[in-house]
Amino acid sequence: MFAADSSSERATSIEDYQNTCSEFIIDISRDYKDWVDRYQLSDEESSKRKVSIDAIVSTTNSWIRNFANTIKKVDIVMNDGVNKMAENTASYPFQFEVSINSMKRYVQHEVGTIPLRVNAIPQEGRMIRLGKYSKSELFLISSSSPVSYTVSDESIKTVDILDDYVMIDASKCEKGSIISVTLIVEEVKDDHVTESRGYSTVIMII
Repeated sequence: MFAADSSSERATSIEDYQNTCSEFIIDISRDYKDWVDRYQLSDEESSKRKVSIDAIVSTTNSWIRNFANTIKKVDIVMNDGVNKMAENTASYPFQFEVSINSMKRYVQHEVGTIPLRVNAIPQEGRMIRLGKYSKSELFLISSSSPVSYTVSDESIKTVDILDDYVMIDASKCEKGSIISVTLIVEEVKDDHVTESRGYSTVIMII
């Protein structure tokens, strides 16, 4: 049995599990759109966030169907999509992007070192820095193959503008491996964190 959790235990094939997880992505997107409504934003901003959520549903489910050929890969892509929906529901009060060779959010990259460029500009009167995903993790990384990362000490320091690289060592990955990385950036004023946001990127090794 290829099962990895209670949901996959009920699946009779990888296609069955892909369908189950695709349906879950669609279902949970409705919850995130409800949260957008609760924010009572302008019609333009509300529509913008909902369009982003719909785009995440479409692309995430396309990746599940086309690239996620194991239970673990399906789970990585599905969870990455959920993270992206949460990020776009909350949106970003400051400028924040993560790119890999100018590609964002959904990326294909060869085996080897993967450079994640982190760009963040705080609101006026504030500073910016890389934050920790949790007390024990700097980043959230899920991968179907072994990976590691390096980050400079400078990236952790509070700065006016953040423009740096996080390097992912994917040299032990095989073609078709899937990696999801969520980086956190914090906005700081008077040594206090005023805002914190995540940015998730899913990568397929080609």
